[in-house]
Amino acid sequence: MANPNFSVVGCCRFRLSGFAFLVASVCLMLVSCRNAEKEEFFYGDTIRAECPTGQVLKYVVTNANTSTVELYGFGHRDFQGDGALTIPDTVRFHGHKFTVTAIHKKSLKHCDGITEVSIADGISDIGKSVFSRCAGLKTVRLPSSLKEIPNGMFSRCSSLVSVAVPDGVTVIGDGAFRKCRSLSQVTFPKSLKAVQYEAFLGCVSLTSVTLPDGVDSIYQRAFGKCRSLASVRFPSALHYIGDNAFMECSSLVDVYLPDGVEYIGDAAFSGCMSLRSVRFPQSLKHIGSWCFWGCTRLLEADIPDCGEGGHKW
Repeated sequence: MANPNFSVVGCCRFRLSGFAFLVASVCLMLVSCRNAEKEEFFYGDTIRAECPTGQVLKYVVTNANTSTVELYGFGHRDFQGDGALTIPDTVRFHGHKFTVTAIHKKSLKHCDGITEVSIADGISDIGKSVFSRCAGLKTVRLPSSLKEIPNGMFSRCSSLVSVAVPDGVTVIGDGAFRKCRSLSQVTFPKSLKAVQYEAFLGCVSLTSVTLPDGVDSIYQRAFGKCRSLASVRFPSALHYIGDNAFMECSSLVDVYLPDGVEYIGDAAFSGCMSLRSVRFPQSLKHIGSWCFWGCTRLLEADIPDCGEGGHKW
């Protein structure tokens, strides 16, 4: 019976002795069987594959049984990008199809040649500081599967102009957009609950912020030193404003805090030199020290009897 893995690749025009013919046949069968075997991959194996925009990216196998991989950066160590970059949700390597589920922390940090990034839907696990200090990055498309903007994800991306945070994201992590000096527009999703430590610190081109009603916490220095920030729409669910949250927002004119705010941290609005009026809610329980230090133009503030804090403003 013929071996299904054996194929005749040519015809001999000369005769072989019986023994020689047997040896040749066995060798051909072994080669054909070996080629028919599927290459195996194991946890930790490295593969390289070309992405839709033409760059070679490096991946590491994270689960051999489910053929899932994590992106670890460009395929060549010294390559820093060359324009638009699309990160796919599937790649092929040596006949195998792999699913991309994660991007490793700092894997594309300092890649100054990247100008645009599009991350495929389905990638939900993104490590911290992935695009930190990508000086040429101007636009980004984030996946709908994302639940959190990781710490430092776009920190110091000095050319980034705008970003739309996808619906489903609940947290913007520590320093996620820290010192993105060209960032002038951010669209926040209704799902957002918290803006973490220094998330937008030093975003000097940001002129207005509209936070969705579900946000309940703005943490320390979240919008500190946003010197062009002239208006902030505070959400109805807000109850906590951390220390220095809006420090040195020197263009901010009016602050209207909704009912439900209970805590305002130390120096939360210090150095807001253009601030003229503040409306406090009756729900307020704590006003931190030096909360309005340096607000030299503050003319009007309706202050409730909060029972705590309220020492040096």
